[in-house]
Amino acid sequence: MTDTVEKVATCPVAPHGWPNPLLPEYEQLPEGRPLTQVEMPSGSKAWLVAQHEQIQQLLADDRFSVEPHPTFPIRFPAPQELLDMIARDAKNLLVTMDAPRHTRIRGMALPDFTIRAAKKMAPRVQELIDVYLDRMQEQGSPVDLVQALALPLPAQVICELAGIPDSDREIFTKNAAIMVGTRHSYTMDEKLAANEELMKYFATLVTEKQDNPTDDMLGNFITRATKSEEFDHHGLTLMTKMLLLAGYEFIVNRIALGTQALLDHPEQLAALREDPEGLMPKTVDEILRYFSLVDEIIARVALADVEIDGVTIKEGEGILVLKGLADRDPQQYSNPDTFDIHRDARDHLAFGYGIHQCLGQHVARLMLELCLKSLITRYPNLHMVESTEPIELIDGLPPVHKLTVGW
Repeated sequence: MTDTVEKVATCPVAPHGWPNPLLPEYEQLPEGRPLTQVEMPSGSKAWLVAQHEQIQQLLADDRFSVEPHPTFPIRFPAPQELLDMIARDAKNLLVTMDAPRHTRIRGMALPDFTIRAAKKMAPRVQELIDVYLDRMQEQGSPVDLVQALALPLPAQVICELAGIPDSDREIFTKNAAIMVGTRHSYTMDEKLAANEELMKYFATLVTEKQDNPTDDMLGNFITRATKSEEFDHHGLTLMTKMLLLAGYEFIVNRIALGTQALLDHPEQLAALREDPEGLMPKTVDEILRYFSLVDEIIARVALADVEIDGVTIKEGEGILVLKGLADRDPQQYSNPDTFDIHRDARDHLAFGYGIHQCLGQHVARLMLELCLKSLITRYPNLHMVESTEPIELIDGLPPVHKLTVGW
């Protein structure tokens, strides 16, 4: 039986250092990581769940809800107006829907996000990668890999998935880059303005696809959703924003961080070059596990009393799932703080777990695999170039806004 540990600890908000993403607060977790209560900014308490096995159990249990609730754990001090807005928008976002509605809505999008659908995209994604690498070659060494590849590639893939016309793609790529950028690059006012411009564009795009249905991921979803009458126009606009932006920052950072990790481990990079077909899937899983950053925290609230490892989580109590820490659980992985492309990390939690597991994970894996394979094949002497610019942390996530490489 796991002992309950009740204590006052700072609610995890942002890492205090990089490249080690582990919070000082996490060091307060007792040996073995039993369920631990912490105090939220509101004064309420929530449970920290940090063991890999416990998290899988919890995220697969429909007695934990993602929908707004009076005791839902909010990790930051927030005015009531913001909380009211979040509650209003929650009904229109997959990430804040419970079953059975979540099941219905996810089913409308799922046919265009299967493994088979992702594989069909592979030739086109490779063409786009080759275009950006050609431009890198023309520009000459060194280059900023983030600006040259990691930012533009996912944006173009998303535009093609959504059937965004070429003439409109600058609207998406420019504003999406601002929204995932750091305070080092953009002010909060610029971010809010980018969000407003995107929402206006998405509202127009939804109308166009309702009036003239298109055979693409977004067009298919809007057609199915419109027939179902599950959403009003604003709801479809919010879902469009979620579908197109939810994974953008994720893959931008993983392309950059994955490249950096391989260049920091030349012996592993050499092994990958010798056997790219055999080792690339493991390499991608290890990048996803190793950079399953701790502040991508999943929140839930208990709808009933639930017992986990002998501890009873009472109805109405909040849960904070530390999935990044779980991906460094020594009970699950040997030497978890070591980057190792030879390990089996297929059960990582970078994409979540259960019914809310990332819808676009197969597309993300495809982009990451093809990018890394193309880079290490085309540039056998790829290397890091020293930069004096620090990596800036924003909202707990370490987006890489610059990664200078040469060849």
